[in-house]
Amino acid sequence: MHSAAAIEDRLFTPARVRLTAWYVSVLAAVLIVLGSALYLTVRSELLNGVDNGIRLVANRAVEQYIHAGGVDVQALSTGPYTVNVQTATGSFQASGTGHIHYDETSMRAAYVHGTDLRTVGQNGDRQRVYSVRVGSRSNPIALIQVARSTEPEHEALDKLLIGLLVGGAAGLVLAAAGGWWLAGKSLRPVRVAFERQHAFVSDASHELRTPLAVIRANAEYLQGEQPENLEVRDIVGETDRLSMLVDTLLAVARDDEGARASYTPVDMTEVVETAVASFQTMAGEHGLELTYATPDQLMVTGDRDQLRQVLVILLDNAVRYTPKGGRIHVQARPDGKDAVLTVHDTGIGIPEQALEHVFERFYRGDEARNRQSGGAGLGLSIARDLVTRHSGRISVTSTEGAGSTFTIQIPRDA
Repeated sequence: MHSAAAIEDRLFTPARVRLTAWYVSVLAAVLIVLGSALYLTVRSELLNGVDNGIRLVANRAVEQYIHAGGVDVQALSTGPYTVNVQTATGSFQASGTGHIHYDETSMRAAYVHGTDLRTVGQNGDRQRVYSVRVGSRSNPIALIQVARSTEPEHEALDKLLIGLLVGGAAGLVLAAAGGWWLAGKSLRPVRVAFERQHAFVSDASHELRTPLAVIRANAEYLQGEQPENLEVRDIVGETDRLSMLVDTLLAVARDDEGARASYTPVDMTEVVETAVASFQTMAGEHGLELTYATPDQLMVTGDRDQLRQVLVILLDNAVRYTPKGGRIHVQARPDGKDAVLTVHDTGIGIPEQALEHVFERFYRGDEARNRQSGGAGLGLSIARDLVTRHSGRISVTSTEGAGSTFTIQIPRDA
């Protein structure tokens, strides 16, 4: 029985994570926009209220000075406001309350420009100061300055910010939990369908191997009796192709089940030599030159059959897509902590737009060409999965019309 949990872990969990991350990201963006808008709106309203208040007190002081010839600073300095008056004769009136009684810079700016509004002080003692000139610049009568602490407003803004951050974080956590549950529920039908398809592929592959073996045995018998019969030769060839496809599908099914081999020390030099030797006849039939270069020994930890299968897949691709008279060269070499294996051919190459997809299952860059060559679009995907099992990496570089180079890096055995 196939492991549904293993399939979900390997195939559906990443999709579930991406869906949840997308949902949380969208919600986070919405919360950031709304929270920022709320914070900036409240901040603007609070600070504008402070500015309006000190302007109102300053205007009252100006009216008093103009109509009464003086300002009752103690009467105007109610609540949080501080009022200071400096006359043209140099006399100075101060309310005597608040932290800042006089800001000379603001007074000088008001003397030049008529009014001045600014924030003075630092965090914990911030004041909003408004200064206004009574009279013209050429004939100033007095300078009036009104100050008010903005610390209550900033404390309220700090509390609002903390509330928005805590509430937003809690909302995102709940959204992540809900998104994870919803993503799992939405993917459940797909997972069930995939599990059934996976079981069918595995079971069908097992069941097809025996009749294919019988067909090939009978075809070989007929070929022995009628060696010149083209139809019998075609039966043998097509049976081999079908057997290869069945073996590939079975390998895919086993890989999806997450089966792991028992890893032991493997000499990559021996793997390369064995695989290349098995392809010499096929390469000769296609008019290709197949060569290799290896060190005396290159040890890795892994499964010998799986590593050989990777190389067989790459060599099979190279033979399929290299025209007569071409060359295929396999090289194994140490590179620091890695063992590097390259398969280079002078074949037709891979289109640039197809390079990022060649390791995907059932991908075909050219449908007609792949059908003609008998490709199922699974070999490179299996090769990538087998290399990944060995904690390695596989990559490809190619120039269309000039050939391809597949590179495998696998950690060396200590």
